[in-house]
Amino acid sequence: MASTNPRSMRLPDYGSTKSSRARDAFADGDINSSIQLHNEQAGEQHVIGGGYIKSAVFGGLDGIITTFATVTTVAGAKLSATVILILGIAHLFADGISMGLGDYMSTLAEQQLVKRERMREEWEYDNFREGEVKEMIEIYQKKGISYADARVIMSTLAKYKEPFIDLMMVEELQLNPYEDDDAAIGGIVTFISFVAFGIVPLLSYIIDLLPWVSLSTGFQLYSSLILTAVTMFILGAVKGSYVAQTWWKAGLTMMVNGCVAAFSGWIIGYLLSSAGLQDAS
Repeated sequence: MASTNPRSMRLPDYGSTKSSRARDAFADGDINSSIQLHNEQAGEQHVIGGGYIKSAVFGGLDGIITTFATVTTVAGAKLSATVILILGIAHLFADGISMGLGDYMSTLAEQQLVKRERMREEWEYDNFREGEVKEMIEIYQKKGISYADARVIMSTLAKYKEPFIDLMMVEELQLNPYEDDDAAIGGIVTFISFVAFGIVPLLSYIIDLLPWVSLSTGFQLYSSLILTAVTMFILGAVKGSYVAQTWWKAGLTMMVNGCVAAFSGWIIGYLLSSAGLQDAS
């Protein structure tokens, strides 16, 4: 059976020094270092605020691909650079606001769901603890644990309300009781990342607005293509590291996906222009 090479799943260094050492030990397959770290005084910290990292990476990817597709579509339709700037900037901020609000509302809705379900589980625990214990025993029996062992585990854990309810949230409801990222901050991070990376395809067109700069239409488009492709590769590599994928494969995949989306936009713009739609009043 083929084995997975741990080096291909090296994770980025978040959190404390000990956490970084623990992740390095995993990435290198160093069992002895991992054992040594676990034998040290408790205090290993895992990724905190990971939701913000996710918002930044995926917001940036959405922003740059959306704007680049707009640029290539308008360019394919043989419209002016002015039209590219107007549509590009309009889409950039409108879609960025939409993405930020969407991130905020979805995170807030999830947190409200978790809060409501936790209140229900606490009420059931306070009024019929044995029923909750029975439910957890059944869940662990399905995992292959004997009734006797599951009974001992759950009866012991049920003496401690908060840990028991945390476990119920995860095992019974498939909800994360530990997610406490600020929904508003997540939305702001998404918006800022969307705009910051989404403006990359427009940089050559913005530079051309300077009175002492005069760039040809082709140079503007090809500069946008190169800058965007490089940025998408970097973002894809960061995303790959975050989800434990090989960084260069993730970067290349994201770059190709973005270029395919942009080329599709160019084809559509070209076909619409050939059909005479740009001359329609």
